[in-house]
Amino acid sequence: MKIFNVILWCFVLFIGTCTENVALVFTDFHIHLDFNHHPMWDDLWKISKSHSKMYIIQKLGHFFGFFILSILMTSGGKYKKGLYYAILYGVFTELIQPFFFRDARVLDMIIDAAGALLAYYVCLTMKNNIE
Repeated sequence: MKIFNVILWCFVLFIGTCTENVALVFTDFHIHLDFNHHPMWDDLWKISKSHSKMYIIQKLGHFFGFFILSILMTSGGKYKKGLYYAILYGVFTELIQPFFFRDARVLDMIIDAAGALLAYYVCLTMKNNIE
């Protein structure tokens, strides 16, 4: 059951990564995947100066998406290797975005990793307090 949950959550993150308009997935249940044969990498190091409500929601989505993935992949902090896999999946999902007409951002990779790291250490702390 645990591996099913990991695969299901990775699929959810993948759809969120590759669909052109994530909002349509949740409102119209519409998944639109177009493949870009000539991806652009111009925005990889770009940091948006926008701090709109939508921007903040996107960043929180990154953080909590990988927070959850880390909990699932580490089985609640039991397996450190799962943390590495969660972080690598975050990097992978960012690097494939330009192939689906989305921007890849190093900042998003950092936010993904921060969510995964926090989840792992919260689980470890909780586990140590229980023991």
